[in-house]
Amino acid sequence: MPFYNVKEDDMLTDTILKELRDAPRPLTFTQLKQKTGADSFQLQSELSALVESGKVYAQSASKYTLPHKSSLLLCRARVSSYNSPAFAVPSEKGSDIYLDMPDEQAFDGDLVFVRLTKKGDRPRGTLIQIIKRAHTRVSGTLYIDKKDTSAFRRHARKKGRLRPQPQKRYIALLSDKKLPHEAEVVANDCPNARPGDLCLFNIVSYPRLNGALKLALVEVLGSSDDIDARLSAICAENSITQDFPSQALEMAAGFGTDPDPRDCSGRLDLRGGQIFTIDGDDAQDFDDAVSIEVNGNTTVLGVHIADVSHYVTEGSPLDTCARERGTSVYLPGRTIPMLPEALCNCLCSLMPERDRLTFSCIMRFSGTKLESYDIRRSIIRSKARLTYSEVNKMLERKHSNVPETLRDTLVAMNSFAKALRKERIANGSIELDLPEPYFKLDASGNPVDVQARQRVDAETLIEEFMLAANRCVASFAQKNELPFPYRVHEKPDPDKLSDLDELLVCLGHPMKVGLSPSQQQLSRILAVFKGDSRHIIVAQSLLHAMAKARYCEKNLGHYALAFRDYCHFTSPIRRYPDLLAHRMLKRFSDRPFTEEEKLVNTGNMHTLTEEASLCEQNAAQAERDADKLMSAVYLSRNMNWRINAVLKRILKRYAVVTLENSFEGVLPYRNMYGDYSPDLDGTVLVDGHTGNAVYLGDRLLVRPSYTDVSQAYVEFETVHKK
Repeated sequence: MPFYNVKEDDMLTDTILKELRDAPRPLTFTQLKQKTGADSFQLQSELSALVESGKVYAQSASKYTLPHKSSLLLCRARVSSYNSPAFAVPSEKGSDIYLDMPDEQAFDGDLVFVRLTKKGDRPRGTLIQIIKRAHTRVSGTLYIDKKDTSAFRRHARKKGRLRPQPQKRYIALLSDKKLPHEAEVVANDCPNARPGDLCLFNIVSYPRLNGALKLALVEVLGSSDDIDARLSAICAENSITQDFPSQALEMAAGFGTDPDPRDCSGRLDLRGGQIFTIDGDDAQDFDDAVSIEVNGNTTVLGVHIADVSHYVTEGSPLDTCARERGTSVYLPGRTIPMLPEALCNCLCSLMPERDRLTFSCIMRFSGTKLESYDIRRSIIRSKARLTYSEVNKMLERKHSNVPETLRDTLVAMNSFAKALRKERIANGSIELDLPEPYFKLDASGNPVDVQARQRVDAETLIEEFMLAANRCVASFAQKNELPFPYRVHEKPDPDKLSDLDELLVCLGHPMKVGLSPSQQQLSRILAVFKGDSRHIIVAQSLLHAMAKARYCEKNLGHYALAFRDYCHFTSPIRRYPDLLAHRMLKRFSDRPFTEEEKLVNTGNMHTLTEEASLCEQNAAQAERDADKLMSAVYLSRNMNWRINAVLKRILKRYAVVTLENSFEGVLPYRNMYGDYSPDLDGTVLVDGHTGNAVYLGDRLLVRPSYTDVSQAYVEFETVHKK
């Protein structure tokens, strides 16, 4: 979509909020129309947007007020599973609220208004209104439930009537354990759907009290045991579109496979430089290349990024697709790109020995201190396509296929990257080092092996160089007051940090975190547990306490990286905010923004960054769901597999364990080797017969005892305590 003028809309929004703030009681639509002077259509549109965002509370069909005037809190509903207690997470900082739902049923992720009924350490609240549902589409397995009509048949025989046939009732067993296990299918637009099919449904109506969730069947995805169909369901549930419209495909194909020579003029020509790419073995979209020159204590580092904005112009069909997707999504065995293949894997991909249009950030360092940088539109010709595995072999002095002409350059790069990383961590950057699974798949897409993904020096090298370039670009945007999509990460929630305090006491390291810890302080806590089985528990608890990184039109800094200025600039093939950053840089290089243009584009940037953050969350959730699915599939086929697990959380009836390859599952106490139950504090499991104790962070040897692939659910049993 094109950039639009938001000045008038912002003024109306401010006026509405001011009138509601100043009014002693709720205002009707007519009163707001008189006070604002807006026409009915414009006012209704703006009010609807404010109500949907939770900034305004619609007390009735025609009365409006601000939420705090009705003692309401804007929250997100959070449910770990459908039958478990529900909580409300305030949009502003504050403790999670135990949620009572007397009338309506809120599902996980719903935006809701809550009224507190109990304050203190364990606050409680009542659901007042569901503002926006998080789920509009769900997937599940279709079944036919034949309604029992035996009583009616007996009555019919006495009256001499014809014997009726049992009535068919279609039901869906839903895949998402955070939703009701069973839902009623009231409409079926797919007459060929058969029992046992995995299907996609639209939600027709949501349950009140103990009512049923009602669905309409819209698409058959495949057999319920087909992993490809399961991945398609995950995409659909997380609003991820897989197919491109014909207009976008035609536009992408129309550019050809190489840049037009006319597009190369006016650019910094770097085609003679020693520039190359380093990516994963199976990567196809090469959007970043690097170069380096070392002269004594002076290092000139070049980061060269595909100029996607040259082809994906504002408001074009390609731009509309990229904006709606927000990011590429990477699932095991499947990639859903942000842009059509003609761009992401060809014209914009920095393939070797091909001219490619780029944006280059050329940085000059004295030691590790940045002295200057230059951001220019450029043209490059990559000298090689290297992989992390081969570069790492070379750095470890093993046999590799890295060209001899690049080996000294790579050694220099690795040395410089290590120096940058050492300084970054010394300045406060927090490294959680949480494991991620890597799945090896067979020809049918089923997992045949899984390992914890190992970060090698070659990956760290590229990561450090990208961080350096992103900092420079963000600093440039801040200095020149550009309308810009910054990558921000705010300070941790003090209430959630108190949970980390309690955990550290349980783990035998009572280190006080405090309400506003420095990054160095948190890094020291992580360092205490480095190499310890309990590290993953502490790191995940800290991750839970931290705010989520997001995109924002304001430069709020990045807490975890300890950067004052930060953005995403280095992956425009697969992230829309990076494409926006390129677009803003290009506009500024052509002509500085006027104050009016800054106002217009900054207002629009707010909308675009919110959209991009939501797309990123959907993609991250889809990737987590896919990993859980693959884990369940793998374990269902390897029920005798024995593996080390770490006791992560102790609950009333079961514990949660994390495997060394990052799988998570449930360990019911009945499945433990002994008569274990939690102590009163829920910090240790004690065997009632022997007195043996198992503490948080202890290692256990476990094997899978039960799996449900449709729910991506795994239960374990202990073999013995290790």
